[in-house]
Amino acid sequence: MRFAFVIPLFSLFFVLVNGVPVPEDIYRLALFFLMTQIEYCFINMESLATPRRVERDYAVLLVLGASTVALLLSRSKGPLPPGPMALPLLGNLPQMPRSEEWNTYAEWAEKYGDITYLTIFGKPMIILNSLKVVRALMNERSANYSNRPYSAMNEFCGLTWILTNADGEAHRIRRSVVQRYFSGLAAVKHRSHQQDEARVLANNLLKSPELIELHLKGHAASSILLGAYGFRVEGAKDSLVQQMDETFEHGNRFPGFASFLLEKIPAMRNYPRWMPFSGFRAYGDLVTRIFQAIRADPYERTMKLIASGKAAPSFVSTSLDDLAAETSLSDKEREERVELIKDCACVMYGAGTDSSTATMGTFCMILALHPEILKRAQEELDKVTGGERLPTFDDERDLPYIDALFWETLRLIFRDPTVFTNPDQFRPDRFLGEKGKQCRDVLTLVWGMGRRACPGRQLAEASLFITMATIASCFDITPKSTDPLPQLEFSSGFIRRPKLFPVNITPRSSKWKEILEREVLPAVYS
Repeated sequence: MRFAFVIPLFSLFFVLVNGVPVPEDIYRLALFFLMTQIEYCFINMESLATPRRVERDYAVLLVLGASTVALLLSRSKGPLPPGPMALPLLGNLPQMPRSEEWNTYAEWAEKYGDITYLTIFGKPMIILNSLKVVRALMNERSANYSNRPYSAMNEFCGLTWILTNADGEAHRIRRSVVQRYFSGLAAVKHRSHQQDEARVLANNLLKSPELIELHLKGHAASSILLGAYGFRVEGAKDSLVQQMDETFEHGNRFPGFASFLLEKIPAMRNYPRWMPFSGFRAYGDLVTRIFQAIRADPYERTMKLIASGKAAPSFVSTSLDDLAAETSLSDKEREERVELIKDCACVMYGAGTDSSTATMGTFCMILALHPEILKRAQEELDKVTGGERLPTFDDERDLPYIDALFWETLRLIFRDPTVFTNPDQFRPDRFLGEKGKQCRDVLTLVWGMGRRACPGRQLAEASLFITMATIASCFDITPKSTDPLPQLEFSSGFIRRPKLFPVNITPRSSKWKEILEREVLPAVYS
């Protein structure tokens, strides 16, 4: 009977680490052993009353008491959605998919329903697997579900300023500032430079099509930097673009067990650097420096342009002008506003570059695999432009198929067959006509829901549309190898990136090469 306390201890460990109620069978078995062990301790305490045994028995009783409290507390929790059985310490980590996550989530939805409950190192996770549930929770009850839980990791790495991590009033203020400059009528002001950047990208693809990935990165960066900071970059080799790549690379690579310890024991952030196993402190410092650099460097570049009188109108310059006009602010309030401007500008840059690059990469690969779709798009464009000029935003209403092509490219991340029939087929026609309007209403979820919806959605939609229209107007895109025909595949992660395969990008004719050279701004990317 001396090992009877193992099961209560296991139950206590299960509750504290996984943060979920003990399964019914384990609960009953643990209570049985609790009672028998307590009885054993009291019956034998006097007969075995050596000092060491007394100390041991009191220690056992203390642990049993703690176990009982934990078990009772676990029973008092409200009901949780069903999900796969969690393991001690790890939770559901071993069951988490390493690639093509949506397939595993869909299987869980069939087994457990539209809401699946998981834990990873004791941190709860909810997976929503139907449009109905997503709308019910994220839209209709956004006041309840738009908050962010405290994260010791974000605080440790100095990332609490990022909009997606911010909560409460800090989130509301930052979201309001970004919306004021990048949504609604304010988003229309950016169309001139978005159109220019689409043409710069076309010119770069004409000159060096083999560097498509670098050109797409440079294009996405410049399109956002112009609106946020008032300058464009020289290309994907620019230090700012490389810094942003580092933020995505390191932001998702923090040591897993160290992350677990920090979340469970926040005081670990003060763990001495000279102690053994302190490598996570150095890595945390590295992540902090990288994110602080991407927050400060583009702002400093804008400040130099302002000082030289060469700054183009942008979110930063306009916000600083507004700040200068407010004479009633104290020095502290003025400093806080400057920090807020830095936060919001950097958030726009970080939020848009990687996702825009991934979307345009997907678009180009799709055109290469579906020449009939590209041909139909070109026919519509030629009808509107007369085949003598590049498309503009003024043509948008007359390009329904290009608009459908844009939406279908976004839809590739949403494959619910109950909403979109034959979701594995690329069919822009599903977004045409009255039914197409309904499909577009559904697909707004790609920008998020409720109070966490992307505040720069209209800016991103406009940039992607004009860039897609420009590329389709100018080029024929085909796979370099058709035996076998390449497949469109994606890498897994926070951003679902396409795996680009080699393609030929050629002007549709010599006439289109002349149009490009005549209408496109000189290329500024290396």
